[in-house]
Amino acid sequence: MVENRTYIAAPATTDEPEEEESYADDYFYDEPGSVPGTLTIALDAEPPVIVLIDYNETTAVRKEVERPEDIAPYLDSESVSWVDVKGLGSEDILQRVGTVFNLHPLVLEDVVNVPQRPKVEEFDDQLLIIARMVTLKKSGSGFVNEQVSLILGQHYLLTVQEEPEYDSFGPIRERIRLNKGTIRRHGADYLAYALIDSIVDGLFPSARNLWGTTRRIGR
Repeated sequence: MVENRTYIAAPATTDEPEEEESYADDYFYDEPGSVPGTLTIALDAEPPVIVLIDYNETTAVRKEVERPEDIAPYLDSESVSWVDVKGLGSEDILQRVGTVFNLHPLVLEDVVNVPQRPKVEEFDDQLLIIARMVTLKKSGSGFVNEQVSLILGQHYLLTVQEEPEYDSFGPIRERIRLNKGTIRRHGADYLAYALIDSIVDGLFPSARNLWGTTRRIGR
């Protein structure tokens, strides 16, 4: 038996279809014709603060570094050297950091010209990791979303943070300072793992804060 069906045409409309949302403008892109490796510094970027934490199983030293060149002797030692550059507001300082760490110009470009897409790139003696770090503001309302770059070498880890005031690395610094857990018995690769783990863990308080705000608005 064939079922009889009546089809009613949908009403005609003259509305244009909605444009698909594009995320192309969410990330940095080079201006056409620009020289590869060109650094683009935002006018409101904070000047860099460089903090060195050098440690092994028995000792740990923390110091602020004014001249990037003063870092070089630590990179030749067997201890783990964590160099944290917080702020992107000086091309001169960042270029000198790139020279000390022998960074490829395109690596330095990815680190400085934010935001980049999260990624991992392998080089002969370095590993570049670019991630997004989300942390709650100190007021407890809203959060900071920034780029953090990690450059892993044999005995060192260079981190470059877009935002100097906020990060989720405090617990890692305390573990190093207090020799808590096993972190000081491992190398720079373990430090990189610990920092990435703290970035992931830091997402959850921000997500809970955002979810709570959304629920309050919806009531």
